[in-house]
Amino acid sequence: MTIAIRETVRTMTGAELIVDVLTQNGFHQVFGVPGRRVLPIYDAIYRAADKIRIVASQNEQGAAFMADGYARARGRSCCLGISGPGLLNMVTGVAASYYDSVPVLVLGGQAQTKSIGKYAIQEATGHGRSPDQLEIFRRITKKATRAQTADDIVPVLTASIEEMFAGRPGPVYIEFPTDILHQEIAPGAYRSSAKPPVSEDASARLEKWPFQALVADLSRAKFPVILVGQGVNASGARDEVKRIAEGLGIPFVTTTLAKGTLPEDSELSLGSCGIWGQPAAKEYLLGPCDAILAFGTTFQELSSYGWRIRNEQILLRVDIDEGELHRNYSGKHSFLGDAKDFLTAFERCLSMDREQTQFPEAKALVATLKNDAGFYATIQHTQEHVRSDLVNPIALVKAISRLTPQDVPIISDVGENGAWSMYLIQREKVGSYVINAGLGTMGHAVAAAVGVSLALPGNKIVSICGDGGFMMNGNEIATAAKYRSDVLWIVFNNGILGTQKHYQRDYLDGRYIASDMPDIDYCRYAESLGVSATRVKTIDEFDTEYKRLLKIKGNHLIEVCVDPNIKPEPCYFY
Repeated sequence: MTIAIRETVRTMTGAELIVDVLTQNGFHQVFGVPGRRVLPIYDAIYRAADKIRIVASQNEQGAAFMADGYARARGRSCCLGISGPGLLNMVTGVAASYYDSVPVLVLGGQAQTKSIGKYAIQEATGHGRSPDQLEIFRRITKKATRAQTADDIVPVLTASIEEMFAGRPGPVYIEFPTDILHQEIAPGAYRSSAKPPVSEDASARLEKWPFQALVADLSRAKFPVILVGQGVNASGARDEVKRIAEGLGIPFVTTTLAKGTLPEDSELSLGSCGIWGQPAAKEYLLGPCDAILAFGTTFQELSSYGWRIRNEQILLRVDIDEGELHRNYSGKHSFLGDAKDFLTAFERCLSMDREQTQFPEAKALVATLKNDAGFYATIQHTQEHVRSDLVNPIALVKAISRLTPQDVPIISDVGENGAWSMYLIQREKVGSYVINAGLGTMGHAVAAAVGVSLALPGNKIVSICGDGGFMMNGNEIATAAKYRSDVLWIVFNNGILGTQKHYQRDYLDGRYIASDMPDIDYCRYAESLGVSATRVKTIDEFDTEYKRLLKIKGNHLIEVCVDPNIKPEPCYFY
């Protein structure tokens, strides 16, 4: 581990020390909403403006989503909330990061030490009727801690930052009673944190691991597949898994969270798997596939087709999280550890066996399935588009896929717009597609896109969302305007909560309740918040406007009036 030693000779307040530790550990933007309990930290950031800044959101949920987006793009981020209502507003965003293994440092205020248990203003300690925010965050982070004194600040912060990256990455939470932010301390020397190296235990286990038995089992397969999860990205193992797949001629498929990890234009690619993955992938995985090599994936409901993948298909599972390694499926072979470490060792073993492990029948079947079952451009749609005055959402998403450069990240919301994006948007680069697929939180993409943009200055960011999702966090486009991000929001306005209304239509005999959206002028709304906007009603209008705006720096919103009668294929309710 590379350890930087920070020599601090002057006396600092607790708040100044927090900011110093943040900057030493690569945190240079903090997302939040100010409040009295944490104003000393804001003041310390003000006085360290050459190293760090606050991004003040409109709501703490938006701040948490922005931090999530920033961390997905840059590998770490920080959000800051006041005790009580501020931190409770952050819960959904932090839970979304936890579900998707996104490393976010969550900092919070708390009542001053001598007032705890007395119903102090915005106290959230669990005493009496006050909410226990520490316990709440223990359930949605890897580690939740309270610093009791100013002397705790450095050890608690550094230990928590290390925990963010140890094993499966994820958010951590630390809260600070207000009084310790004012306390003065002379911390002396302290170290900054770094990602832990491979443990000696993992290295020793790799040396003894039965790679030859795995190769022998793999050589007996006819239709294997490499299933790539987000853990491959987290471990930086994209190149290793790509070389193995191409060297052995094994088809590959990614989960939704890993979309873009491997090039989807490869002849070996089956695209993404799952309920809204590629039809070709479904036919292969639920059909002749006889050996799945799974790296960094948890086989949740959507990616496993409602757990219709068979346990006997799982030849290998590699996961860094012991709690996930055997969840849902066990696998004939398994390894607890980092995907990159395993793949590096596996690749060395395979160098002498490549003649035995080529899979021409599998490769030929992939080509056939892409053409016959459907793969992006060859997918057939059966629903008739009858509203000539509105845009077909299928044509809209195909246009987004076709026109968006691969170096422009697409941040997709959930709901029907997210289903179409998973199904129809083809990506070739790591980080070029982001969706909150675990918790499935509407409104995430609206604010997360701002975080991604601030993490990647100079890059255009595209955010896709429905009108329902947009109204959950649309106020954060004001934050985008204030901080001069570069986001292009595409709002699918069909006037309904599509997933719910289509279920009511198709399964509840048309008993519609609470599934219609109010009639809102999204262009005027955006303009009132400082973002220019355009409304389009035809696909040709969209193509022209989208191509123009992709070339222009700055925030903009396109409201697309889409046909409310067309739902994603396949339907979520499989």
